[in-house]
Amino acid sequence: MDESNPRSLDELSLLWLNGQTELKKRIGAGSDASDARITDFKVEPVGETAGFLGDIGRIRLTWDPSDAGPDSVIAKFPTLRASNLETGKGLLAYEREMRFYQHFSTDCPLKPPKFYGGSDVTGEGDYLLLMEDLQPFRFVSQLDVLAAEDARACIDGLASMHAHYWEQPELDRVESLYQFSDWAEIYTPIIASGWPLFQKDFGPLIPHEMFPMYEPGNAAAGAIFQYFSRCRPKTLLHGDARIENFCFNRDTGAARAYDWQLAAAGPGIYDVMYFFANSVGPETLFDQGESLLRNYHAGLVAGGVRDYSYEEMMRDGQLAAVLLFGFSSMVGNFLSNGGETEYAIVEATTPRYWGVCQFFKVGEIIHALDDQMQA
Repeated sequence: MDESNPRSLDELSLLWLNGQTELKKRIGAGSDASDARITDFKVEPVGETAGFLGDIGRIRLTWDPSDAGPDSVIAKFPTLRASNLETGKGLLAYEREMRFYQHFSTDCPLKPPKFYGGSDVTGEGDYLLLMEDLQPFRFVSQLDVLAAEDARACIDGLASMHAHYWEQPELDRVESLYQFSDWAEIYTPIIASGWPLFQKDFGPLIPHEMFPMYEPGNAAAGAIFQYFSRCRPKTLLHGDARIENFCFNRDTGAARAYDWQLAAAGPGIYDVMYFFANSVGPETLFDQGESLLRNYHAGLVAGGVRDYSYEEMMRDGQLAAVLLFGFSSMVGNFLSNGGETEYAIVEATTPRYWGVCQFFKVGEIIHALDDQMQA
């Protein structure tokens, strides 16, 4: 372990910040970056309903010369909360995000924050990342009602990114990106520990009609991940495409995405389905879901995707929606035994999950999932 690497905002120092060569190399300094120096800094935490796998802070910087670098950057640490850290490491979240920024962030159409470098703070794959501060952009809470134009901007952004990386050879480079099938092994122990916790703390929030779907949904998760990796087209996935991981240009309304801890190579429709489940209220989904999906498919076609029909996409979406049961079981690992904020998140999102199950007609396949994976 390198003792000079901080584990939290409280451990940051001028010496460490000025030693970050990647920060100085990437900032586009107003003067020669080699001469730029940080003379002072202040830190403040960021986020109340986000960042359960990471501790996020803003570092306000004073430079010499004064125009040498950005006024602030974001530091993202592996969480210090033991149970959440264990979940994050189990999900390979810290390595996933580092690999994304190292290999995919530069030309990604969803315009992730500029990457200013990172360090393994423990020597065990626990990466601290420095990145662009998106404070000038507009953010929407996961607990709020999402405006239709914001939903469309996110879906358009996902379509552009998915088309850009559709079936690209770089997706199969093991050293640069995790595969959707990797979730099969990861999910099994996480569901086993998380589902009892989810039932204990949030069971009353689960709609009566939805509850019987959890057992077959949980049991089939591994096979579904394998099926998509083996049989279906792949692209770059954000993996955690919920509204709190997007922000919007205040002038154009265009969406940008951040928090790439669950990035992977897999089926693009998973990102779309997951966005609906975590961000779009049932009434909006039933009213505008088809329009949003047709726009998404049109965006794939406009981006050069061929031989992937709208009907195929909808079948993939129906099967991908089954993965919501395993994911909500996983939520039990890092939201159970929490407070009002954690309960409010599950209270807001569970009806959206059920709305997605209804929209994609999961009830038609949940008890015959093997039939959907014969290809």
